[in-house]
Amino acid sequence: MNQYRSKRNIVMAMDMVAIVLSFVTALGLRFKIMIKYFNMVDIITLYVTFFAFALLLYVFVFLIRRMPLVEKQSYRELIITTIEQQIVFMAAYIVFFFAFHRAEIVSRLFLGMFFVGNVILCSLVRVLYHNYCIRKIREYKEKIKNAPVDTTEVEGLNKPSVQHVYLIGSKSIGQYGGYESFVMNLLQHHANNPKLKYHVSCKANGSGFMDTDKLPGAITINDEEFTYCNAHCYKIPIPEKIGAAQAIYYDLRALEWACDHIEKNHISHPIVYILASRIGPFERKFVRRIHEAEGLVMQNPDGHEDWRRKWHPIVRKYWKLSEKHAVKHADLVVCDSKNIEEYIREEYNYYNPKTTFIAYGSNINPSKLADDDKKYTSWLENHNLKDGKYYISVGRFVPENNFDIMIREFMLSNTEKDFAIITTDNPKYAAELQQKYQYKNDKRIKFVGSVYDTELLGKIRENAYGYFHGHEVGGTNPSLLESLGTTNLNLLLDVGFNREVAEDAALYWTKEEGNLASLIDRADKMDREHILEMGDKAKQRIRDEYSWEYICDKYKKIFL
Repeated sequence: MNQYRSKRNIVMAMDMVAIVLSFVTALGLRFKIMIKYFNMVDIITLYVTFFAFALLLYVFVFLIRRMPLVEKQSYRELIITTIEQQIVFMAAYIVFFFAFHRAEIVSRLFLGMFFVGNVILCSLVRVLYHNYCIRKIREYKEKIKNAPVDTTEVEGLNKPSVQHVYLIGSKSIGQYGGYESFVMNLLQHHANNPKLKYHVSCKANGSGFMDTDKLPGAITINDEEFTYCNAHCYKIPIPEKIGAAQAIYYDLRALEWACDHIEKNHISHPIVYILASRIGPFERKFVRRIHEAEGLVMQNPDGHEDWRRKWHPIVRKYWKLSEKHAVKHADLVVCDSKNIEEYIREEYNYYNPKTTFIAYGSNINPSKLADDDKKYTSWLENHNLKDGKYYISVGRFVPENNFDIMIREFMLSNTEKDFAIITTDNPKYAAELQQKYQYKNDKRIKFVGSVYDTELLGKIRENAYGYFHGHEVGGTNPSLLESLGTTNLNLLLDVGFNREVAEDAALYWTKEEGNLASLIDRADKMDREHILEMGDKAKQRIRDEYSWEYICDKYKKIFL
């Protein structure tokens, strides 16, 4: 299909022809007036010479950078890009011209006509080329769709016997977060599939680095490489002094590593799956390298990173820009939420993105700890909690998870149960909430820190009276899936992402003052039979739509 994608040299050649035509047209329209002011030699030196200089500069500037794929742009973007480039061209022309000559009124008229001609002609040829590329790509896809199975002439049908898939963006395998758990489960479920070969990038150092000693089954090859479940894994070192920019640096290095590995080993038709949209503005050159190997780029946009209140407004704008470019460059956008998929299609409809929905997965595995296990009872004693007499919330202690609303409403409620907040440390945010609500005066509210013991956390979830979920920035949240698979009574913030997952297996609350408080009071009065019925519905949702086996099978279908 690459032969039908727009080519940089073709766009450049069309631009040059359009610019020369507009120059000749403008010169011809003003020639009679010019000849009254200048002789033929002056016209050549004044206009033609400086035009040649400007055109050479234009070619040099835009040849050393990648021209955009016109079929990946909307008509509006095509015209805006053309105007921006022609402004640069005319600026160069004016600098050359006025460095040696005074501006006459005739020159200004010529300049205006020249600029308008450039924009009209360049926009026109780019739009026509855009339509040509789109039409040829559609014809190619239709040809593939209708071709006989035994066809050998149509590109893309002769897939390799082993499909190589590169996973970019997870810090490790099975450690620290949602993407990491996803990668681990994907590798485990496809470990014995001879048609799939995974290549996984991991962080060699820094926050969330890959510790192979904590990954049972990992086999070390050397300091940089190891294998796990038949997957080839590579550790990428990063400079730790760059702070939050580590994530962007790591993703870029991981993507570069994948492209180098593809080219060095002559791997055809690779699939590169980028998790999260952190490096959208920098992806273009890597995407071209992947396409040159007849490969595909898949992108998982995660949630609304630009909605997170913890980010500075400038950082939010970057996340939005990065998401836009990630969608633009992707051959397929894999959304882990139907709401996110709908958002991508509507927000970036001018790219006509190809999308699919595959959720995050979970398991229903009861904790191996008994109710009287010392590990669990000690945890209760340490935090002055009683078995079955507490609500919990699990997640990062950040504003977009709405801990402020949950704390405010719990303080307004009449419940005699406790609220155990299992979360990360964020002293600044905690101080803000203390100043605003004075929650430390309410003995029912208890910050109990993080719980990394999987079996202990499972037992805490199972025996909680209810679970609060306040996440609102999108995607299928792993913590919500875990709660639906363990806790019987779930009280969720009423947003599309949460309703899509739990449906009628949970209770819902809004940010309106008093709403969650009254829901807590009603939940306290629910009979045991009704609560167990809610729990059964929640677990069935996991079995039907969110089990890891079901999710990994869906990935196998799109990869193969």
